[in-house]
Amino acid sequence: MTPTEVRKLISLAEHGKTRDIAIFARACCKLDVLQTQIEALRADKHRHGLSRGGDLNALARWQRWAESEIDKLQSHHQEAISEKETARLVAVRSAAKVQALEILLKKALKEEILIKRRRAEQNGQPPDA
Repeated sequence: MTPTEVRKLISLAEHGKTRDIAIFARACCKLDVLQTQIEALRADKHRHGLSRGGDLNALARWQRWAESEIDKLQSHHQEAISEKETARLVAVRSAAKVQALEILLKKALKEEILIKRRRAEQNGQPPDA
């Protein structure tokens, strides 16, 4: 493979890496948002549970609703954790592809230099002419 071909592949791999890292970042943000929502709802539930006044039936209904919402959010949170891990693995693989192509580029450049030197020697010119 020539250095030019490898450079083209590196460019494509970089685009893929950028895309995959952006997907991973979105998954991290989604996870953070869900965690914040869960914590806020728990804090509201705790705060409402401490209030002494008001309708006890309404408070009990609200607490049941809050508990069901927390359960729903925790379910989404677990899904987001698995999505984040999947996105992380894809991003790591993309970064590894870029690194592998960069190693191939170094090898291709060395090979190209050796080929030019051999041709120069065959033509009776100094090796680095």
